[in-house]
Amino acid sequence: MGFARVCCENCGQEYLQVFSCKRRQFCPSCHQKRVIEYREWLLTNVLKDVPHQQWVFSTPKRLRIYFFFDRKLLAKLSICAWKVIKAYLRSTVSDYNAVPGASIAVHLR
Repeated sequence: MGFARVCCENCGQEYLQVFSCKRRQFCPSCHQKRVIEYREWLLTNVLKDVPHQQWVFSTPKRLRIYFFFDRKLLAKLSICAWKVIKAYLRSTVSDYNAVPGASIAVHLR
């Protein structure tokens, strides 16, 4: 959405005032702000003080076209990935009271 150069008439100091687009994945400034807000929310409200692990799944290029035209498939794919991870974690942990959790994010490029 652009920016404006602001200059103080008294001292002559200048700075740039960036206009926010308020959209994700479009403006790096707006997207980064929301990423930081989401991270803080996760740390405060969701994640416990226990070890965590990051899992990354990628989709082969030949299949990406299907997700491009039908975005609902991304949710189904995320649910499928979570079920596989959850089954794996439950089979490897001896504590039956342990509850696995996930925060799933889809990154499009």
